[in-house]
Amino acid sequence: MSRRIQTASAPGAWDDMLKAVLIPNRAARVVREEPDGSLTLAVPTRKPSFFRGLINWLVRVPQERLTVLDPLGAGIWKACDGKRSVEAIVVRFATFHHLSFHESRVSVTGYVTSLLRRGVLAVAVNPRG
Repeated sequence: MSRRIQTASAPGAWDDMLKAVLIPNRAARVVREEPDGSLTLAVPTRKPSFFRGLINWLVRVPQERLTVLDPLGAGIWKACDGKRSVEAIVVRFATFHHLSFHESRVSVTGYVTSLLRRGVLAVAVNPRG
């Protein structure tokens, strides 16, 4: 456990990312939760400014985008409660799935990156004081 903490607190590119807190998009909502643990989330979309007037009438832009999370991704998304740091989520994932800290970090950060791109999560980074 101490090795995990030492690695996470070492200066470098990972340090700020591991201290960041992940916040679920307030507008995202759970559409369906499957018995296997997977989730379907709906995230509202924004219409680009050029979709106003006549173009908006001709081309329908969906109001929501659906994102399906497998059971592992759903577990990560549920852990992003706005209180836990990325490091805490990585340690929790590693413990639950019997992985090393580094294996877990690769899996969690990869999945978190895809959730950020889909607009399901946001990041809160504490500025250094």
